[in-house]
Amino acid sequence: MKFAVISDTHDNVPAIRDLVDSLKNEDVEFVVHAGDVISPFAMKELSKLNAKIYLAFGNNDGDRPKLMEIAAENGWIVGDIVTFPCEGGGVVYHGTDTRIREILKNSKYKFIVFGHTHEAKKEIEPGKIVLNPGEVCGYLTGRRTFALIEDEDVNIIEF
Repeated sequence: MKFAVISDTHDNVPAIRDLVDSLKNEDVEFVVHAGDVISPFAMKELSKLNAKIYLAFGNNDGDRPKLMEIAAENGWIVGDIVTFPCEGGGVVYHGTDTRIREILKNSKYKFIVFGHTHEAKKEIEPGKIVLNPGEVCGYLTGRRTFALIEDEDVNIIEF
């Protein structure tokens, strides 16, 4: 199984378009987004990925009803905390509440995905992978990153 993990797109349309170009030949089964899409026009750019998206809302996402409408039109799954299909199970949460982060880290899920900090980080231990793919927008760190997961191989990619 191969899937992509992204976060913190923050309305940066040129970065989202570059992301789409980077992923178009990767043959991912789906995309996990750890929040902060921000606006409907950014969400529409993500539809060009031509993949199912599992998206956790972030602390800056506006007009959630419209974002949910676009997600429904595309068959995507959205919410504050969203599970996604992978071996061992996966869950994505933006990561603003440290108590919820700890609960999820200690949960049954094999893949736990967070965003919010904009810093790419992976923690791999037996039976558990905790991942922050960094930021697509590049605003805070100056690096535009996402993660590709194939089986248990986790690669953070700068684009």
